[in-house]
Amino acid sequence: MRRYTGYMNSPSVLRRGVSFAVFSGVLFLAVLGLLHVIDPYPLRDWIYLRLSLHDLGAAGPIIFILLAGVLPLFSPLNILVVTGSASFGPVVGMILSYLGALINANITFILVKALGVEDKWGNSHRQARIKRNIQRNGYPIVLLLQIISIFPFVAINSAAAAAGIGWRDFMKANLLGVILPIAVYSFFGEAIVLELLSPRMYCAFIIVIFLTIVIVALREKRNSHRGRGQRQLRRE
Repeated sequence: MRRYTGYMNSPSVLRRGVSFAVFSGVLFLAVLGLLHVIDPYPLRDWIYLRLSLHDLGAAGPIIFILLAGVLPLFSPLNILVVTGSASFGPVVGMILSYLGALINANITFILVKALGVEDKWGNSHRQARIKRNIQRNGYPIVLLLQIISIFPFVAINSAAAAAGIGWRDFMKANLLGVILPIAVYSFFGEAIVLELLSPRMYCAFIIVIFLTIVIVALREKRNSHRGRGQRQLRRE
């Protein structure tokens, strides 16, 4: 956001013009979505997608578990949970999604360790202290974050693994923490997604971000002018 506001306040006419064009385009698309002229939510079809997994017989659940184990690395887990519930029913879908989530947690842990992210924390005293605190209290922290499910599933696990939490505490937190959010999305996921991720909510979110960036840009511009005025007064 700071870089974008810097472009808006840039002395370059080209940068200011490009920034204004981008903001205008985003606002225009958001208004079209609010008026139902377009549907800005491209994942809607995926949410309702049944994948026809039940037509695959016994292989269907196995394929879904594998998908749930890999796809959350690139896409939200809750969408797959809703898809599993729609394909196999809420109870079976919840169990399959739970198994897939545990597989994904292990894959994430292994990838983070293999990439050596833990070694990039730095060697300062403050960073070492933060890392020790996270390692010491890793289980309740990860458990709480998984239960409230505010942050993406893979982001929580990646941060936990990068902080050096042991595999046993990491898996205990996942074993218990993901049960509630998966159950909620399995039984009520379609209604939640329709309400919170509808085109109107999606467009309203875009407008809020747009207005926030504009307000921050205007505020920084005003502070910049005020600072220039004060420097000129000092010179005089």
